[in-house]
Amino acid sequence: MSEAADYSIDPQMAQAMERMIKIVEEEGLPPLPLDPTPPESRVRMEAERSWWNQDLPEMADVREEHIEGPNGPIRVRLLYPNVPRPAPALVYFHGGGWVVGSLETHHRAMRYLALQSGCAVVAVDYRLAPENKFPAPLQDCVAAIEHVRDNGQDWGLDTAKIAVGGDSAGANLALGSALAMRDKGGSPIRSLTLFYGCFDRDLEDESHTLFGDGSFGLSTASMRWYWNHYLRDDADAANPLACPLKADLAGLPPTQLYPAGLDPLRDDSILMHDRMKAAGVPVDYKLYPGVCHAFINLTRMVDQAHELIDDAATAIRRNLALR
Repeated sequence: MSEAADYSIDPQMAQAMERMIKIVEEEGLPPLPLDPTPPESRVRMEAERSWWNQDLPEMADVREEHIEGPNGPIRVRLLYPNVPRPAPALVYFHGGGWVVGSLETHHRAMRYLALQSGCAVVAVDYRLAPENKFPAPLQDCVAAIEHVRDNGQDWGLDTAKIAVGGDSAGANLALGSALAMRDKGGSPIRSLTLFYGCFDRDLEDESHTLFGDGSFGLSTASMRWYWNHYLRDDADAANPLACPLKADLAGLPPTQLYPAGLDPLRDDSILMHDRMKAAGVPVDYKLYPGVCHAFINLTRMVDQAHELIDDAATAIRRNLALR
């Protein structure tokens, strides 16, 4: 698959990037060190994302729950749209390079996903690296899907209609979870939505060359920092559950791949699309031109963020046979 060589920025995306600079000024945030610690990076992301998660759309119900996982309790947030129960479920894993990000940094987008898809979103607060390196975050994600499958009726969920999704590192975890559950047998996942995922530690492809200098937000250097915090060693980088471009992809559920046009991770989705097609996976692909990594969180300013959510919701409804 080849992409048209139009790398102009969407005007709304450009305005959103200007707004990001203003937020830093308004919050009085100091420059981050060249090599920030994970706690410093987490505090910074929470502060930078706060404005983007205001003016929230209304939900029928929002609940906080905990489930037991192999590494201890896992917090989840359930976001219910106004649909009959038991409601179909979308188990969702936020982005942030496995190191940063939270239920709060992605909260507005999760509400829109629930409203547009008609699914109750089960947002998972999985453990973060480097305190919890691979495979601990992935184990949390698998445990959350298994809990919805086995006990979702206690939360008013339809355990026969389960979708899974995630953005960036969350897309990596969503795909890794789908592979792990396929291999276990009895996977309940009927739809897999992957927003601008990172699927391999290889940082040498064309999109890193074009967009990896940090001019569009995410940089190749940042991705190297994230991978180094997530993986324990080179053996993990060869593990298809950590780097799913190395996986046998056959037998996965219908999948949606949604890359951003100005993203160093763009080519991960292009390669994944080609390999899924070759493996016989039903796969949809759509690239959003002129927008940057993590644009799903920019629903206050960028129309393509809503377009992305609407496109994903349409595919999820189709895959779960919803009206």
